[in-house]
Amino acid sequence: MRGMFSRVALFFCCLAFIASLTGYARAAGPESILAGAKLGETGQVSWTIHADKLMYDQEKQLYQAEGNVRISSKDRLIEADYASVNNKTRQAEFTGKVTVQYGRNWVKGEHVIWNLDSEKGWVDSGILYFAENNFFVQGKSINKINPTQFELKEGFITSCNPADPDWKIQFNEMKVTVGGTAWTQDASFWASSFPLAYWPMVGLPVATDRQSGFLLPSGGHSTLNGWNVEIPYYLVIRGDMDATFDARYLENRGFMGGAEYRIDNKDLGKGIWIFNFLDDQASKSFLLGQGYPFQTEDRYWVRGRQDIELPWHITAKLDLDYVSDRNFLQEFSSGSTSFYHNNAEFDRYSGRGILYDETSLIRESSAYFEKKGESTLLSMDVRYWENLETSAPENVQKLPSVSFTTIPQWIDNTSFYYTFQSSVVNYWRSEGDTEQRLDVYPRVYYPMHWSNYLDIEPSVGLRANAYSIEWQNSNLDNFPARAIPDVSVEMSTRLNREFNVDFWKFTTVQNAIRPEVSYEYARQSMTCLTPQLDQLDQNQSRNGVRYGFTTFLTGKQVTTDAAGDLTTTYAELVRFRVFQFFNVQQPPLEDPEFDTNNVLRQGFSPVGFRIDIMPQRYIAVSYDLDADFSRSGQGKAQALYMTYDSGSGSLARLSYQQIPELTVNEIILQANLRAYQGIYLETYHDYSLEGGLMFTQGYGIRYIRGCWGLGCGYERVGSDNRFVFTIDLLGFGSVGEGGGFFIGRPLFGESLPGYQHPETWSLSR
Repeated sequence: MRGMFSRVALFFCCLAFIASLTGYARAAGPESILAGAKLGETGQVSWTIHADKLMYDQEKQLYQAEGNVRISSKDRLIEADYASVNNKTRQAEFTGKVTVQYGRNWVKGEHVIWNLDSEKGWVDSGILYFAENNFFVQGKSINKINPTQFELKEGFITSCNPADPDWKIQFNEMKVTVGGTAWTQDASFWASSFPLAYWPMVGLPVATDRQSGFLLPSGGHSTLNGWNVEIPYYLVIRGDMDATFDARYLENRGFMGGAEYRIDNKDLGKGIWIFNFLDDQASKSFLLGQGYPFQTEDRYWVRGRQDIELPWHITAKLDLDYVSDRNFLQEFSSGSTSFYHNNAEFDRYSGRGILYDETSLIRESSAYFEKKGESTLLSMDVRYWENLETSAPENVQKLPSVSFTTIPQWIDNTSFYYTFQSSVVNYWRSEGDTEQRLDVYPRVYYPMHWSNYLDIEPSVGLRANAYSIEWQNSNLDNFPARAIPDVSVEMSTRLNREFNVDFWKFTTVQNAIRPEVSYEYARQSMTCLTPQLDQLDQNQSRNGVRYGFTTFLTGKQVTTDAAGDLTTTYAELVRFRVFQFFNVQQPPLEDPEFDTNNVLRQGFSPVGFRIDIMPQRYIAVSYDLDADFSRSGQGKAQALYMTYDSGSGSLARLSYQQIPELTVNEIILQANLRAYQGIYLETYHDYSLEGGLMFTQGYGIRYIRGCWGLGCGYERVGSDNRFVFTIDLLGFGSVGEGGGFFIGRPLFGESLPGYQHPETWSLSR
């Protein structure tokens, strides 16, 4: 096992060196502090010299400084034990613990010759430090040949402590371009005092701006795909655009290509678009044996998010999710095609994740446009649903829907206010019934308050619908219409009480209880036969009561800040909610698919409970329960979520779901535990209580020591076994799957503190 691990580690190290030949992508950042500025005779920078002993030879225009020498100018600082400065030529010579600092970057040595104006110079046996990359570059000699270039002889580069580095890249010669790349000759990679790999020439990233080049490769092994390796290439198109191209080889499937395009432009908006394609070489019998029946040889997934500000203050949001077949997201669940990785990227970049998970046979794409006024909202929504269940009927598409809504508005010189909702929708499909529907729904409210004890709000509304329907196999009315008047009354109150306490730095806890009850009656007075394409097409008659209460516990904390002043903060500790419906009459239910909460029946509905507990910032608990007391033998719909975060590297999540209508009954456990001084244990389990089956299980261990890390992980998804190895180098990233081990389920971001993947950096300069 030791020999196998060494060969795997060496393999990934070699891949990293190959990928680095043309440099790595870097992010936008400040210009290097070592970049010099040439000044004319009359524009010379004013320097200030301080020392324990300072002498000046006026004839030679020469300063001699000794002891704690400090020469400074704006953000530049030179420190040394001894200095000789020619005020005419601006040439300075320093000896004894010399540091030349410009911002956060610096160069150190025992003997330094430096020009204060051109900032060209020479350092004997010195060290360069680039703060943007956390790189130390040590050389037997360092020559700054112009404001942006260094030449070094016989040294090494590392992000560890240069006095005793755990890893380093040793070189014979190196040329560094500030804001660019460090090119080395005769480079070798060393782990402590052991050489592991050699390359005649390597390009290493010391850029402060984004730069095109290869990123670190990733790789792993699974029963389904075999050994796989993915090498990404990062391309800077311009300041507001970049792209990543992925070349991925899967032993059992063939070559998969991928591209990810990102834009952050004032006029074209902010977006991310990703595409992967594979000409699948796996045999039908092999796929069937793995539990994935053959679908197609052309496998692909295209997805994207785009937000655009259009003229006339119109905002557009574009979402795309289209896949070649039902099994793609489950078969290729690691690397750039990981559902969880893509979902996290979309959520971080646009605030909108992927609507349906990797097991869903429905994929949704949409285009949403809205224009907001002071009290109005005009929007257009276009949605396309891809149905991957080939035997199912064709999905009806919303192409498009236009709506106009007003927020509550007071009617002048009255105690009434109103709301108004309206929409026009076109439902289309190539086969089956289609419809166009106009919906208009005005509503008037009259709020009343009885002192501070009771709020009562009656309201009346009238919903009117007009249809244009194309029936497939019927001679029914093509232009039906209907009107649904309704009336409702809502009542609520709020009770508060405070308690003096003394725990967890809380001094007071307030308990608030809000009981509420509402009654609603609506009667659809005419028969209107329509295709049942959405919930609004259902019969809108109703006669029922909704009642319940919500209670809160809010704590008051009084603490002392850094200045010694008292600071008061409030935190919600517990929220508990109970509600239920009672239908006086049996609600009409033309399509049970729309009764997702099982409430459209005469009598009492299930009782809904929800409790959220947040006692401290480290712990959060939420529990949902729909308990049906009116039907014996009925299952309970419930969900439990628990999170513990120590704030120091340990985190655990437990979730449980039971949905009888969907035969879902599963428990999921994720944990990352800081076991001992840089050793982290990770685990992931997804277990079906209904079938007594472990869907997914994963185990991993990672060791992180300052500037490097090492880890391995195992995951089993169905009958597919996957193995992951990672090598982390601060400043370079991770060789392997990276992030959380469990493929597609990153728990805790990148593995090393301070590391940031180039694709997460801002596009703006």
